[in-house]
This record gives sequence, C-alpha cells and structure tokens, in this order.
Amino acid sequence: MKAPSRQIRFVVALPSEAKPINHYFKLIRDNNAAPFSLYRNHGVALVISGIGSEFSEQATRWLSKLLPEPAVWINAGIAGHSHLPIGEALLASEILQQSSGKRWRTILPTPQPCGSAPLITCIQPETAYPHSALYDMEAAGFYTAASAVAPPHRIHCFKIVSDNPQCPVHSINRELITQLMNDQLHLLEHLSNTRI
Repeated sequence: MKAPSRQIRFVVALPSEAKPINHYFKLIRDNNAAPFSLYRNHGVALVISGIGSEFSEQATRWLSKLLPEPAVWINAGIAGHSHLPIGEALLASEILQQSSGKRWRTILPTPQPCGSAPLITCIQPETAYPHSALYDMEAAGFYTAASAVAPPHRIHCFKIVSDNPQCPVHSINRELITQLMNDQLHLLEHLSNTRI
C-alpha cells in the first residue's frame, strides 16, 4: 500500500466499515480523542460517527476542527440499491436528503476509480428501493459538514452495495460489511490519490 500523498479524512458510520480501512492505511487509535472514535497515522485520519445523518454531520464537524488542515474528505461505507449486485462500489453523483428535499451535485474525481449513481439519505433503512439510486443514512449529514471546510472536488461519498430487493437489509451482518469493504480497498486507495 502506497501512502497517500496528502491529507485524507475518512468518515464512516460503523466499526465494521472502519476496521479494513484502519488496517489498510495502518491507522492507530487516538485514545485521547472524544466523543468520537478516531484513528490516524501521518496525514490520514478516520472517525466513526455512528448511524444516521445527524451523527455523521457532528463527527465530520468535530474532525474538521480537530484536524483543520486542507484535506480530501471521504464518506465510505455500505448502501442499498434498487437493482445493482451486492459488492459493487460506486461514488455518489448527487446526494438527496429525503427528509428535507435538499440536494447536492457532487464533483467526481478524474480519473474515476469506479462507477457512480445518485444517493438518497434516509432516516430509516430503505426496504422498498423505489428509485434507481443508492440508499444510505449518513451522506447528507457528512456532505453538509464537509462542504463547510472543503471545496466540492475534495468531497466524495464512496458506497458499496450491501442490500437490494433480493438480499434485503436485515440480512446484513458485521462480517459481510467488513468483507465488502475489504474487497474494495484498492478503489479507496485509488480515490485517496486521485488528482485534485
């Protein structure tokens, strides 16, 4: 693994999402950090926010104040999709906050390490998948906070499909999440080193 050449900030919801990233980038827990769990090494840092848009926004703001250097911000984790297969990695091409209707158009990196799709942030896990889109519970909060400290081309939402109508959300477990993240770490490394 080649170390990223600049400051990277990962925001994830779950320890099972964080574990592969921490291992891959050799991140070490900062036991002095509170109230969120923080892992860091050189210019790379990761915070575990917990589930939900509000927690993701709070954790992102907290990390930006703790480490105020200009950085690339990446919200990494799992998401549902209406029809794409489990394990497919995608970048959010736009983010819609379902509760408010607020929408953000993202700027995708060049070159793009994977495909892209619209992303809808929900308050509860989506089980009907009515639109051809990704579904998560954190991206809108993350993007709200990250866009206050970084330009759009340095903010990315990287999601791996974990559930769809054939494999519903209640079938997800920690082992599956960790495996899905492990399988796509090479794309995260690529994303962390893309030109900006």
